[in-house]
Amino acid sequence: MAVTGTPVVAAAANTITATEMREFLRDYAVQNPLLDTVEFSDTEFTTAIDRAVDHANVISRATTWAAANFPNKYALLIGAAQYILQSEAFRQVRNQATYQDGNIQPIGIDDKQAAYLGMSQALKQEYIQLVTSIKIAENMSVRGSLASPVGNRWWR
Repeated sequence: MAVTGTPVVAAAANTITATEMREFLRDYAVQNPLLDTVEFSDTEFTTAIDRAVDHANVISRATTWAAANFPNKYALLIGAAQYILQSEAFRQVRNQATYQDGNIQPIGIDDKQAAYLGMSQALKQEYIQLVTSIKIAENMSVRGSLASPVGNRWWR
């Protein structure tokens, strides 16, 4: 059985790490007996985190968040997991094949696309809701006042 080490790199306070992603997705070599390794690389996790931040930035009210200043660690974890599961669903569709030899039950290779896509869609809904709630809360907490244009008119 292969041993996989993950280098430890200091991360910003709200940034999630590959280790945290692996824990959330339960992606351990010992728990992947068919693969005998982890399913996702640290580079794929880094890309997923970046894409989750990009996705959050285009949800209405546009923002310029980065992974280092993302407002909520849990929301970022959900968004990154959503991206990586959707990406894996794409790969599974592209490589899906079923083999059968004689009277043996057919064996599917990369035939879990629907499961990955279903998990991805559930996480995507949660992520959009979380990010939208965060943005609404940030807008409500802005100091100052908003004057009504009607209140600025003089009536005679």
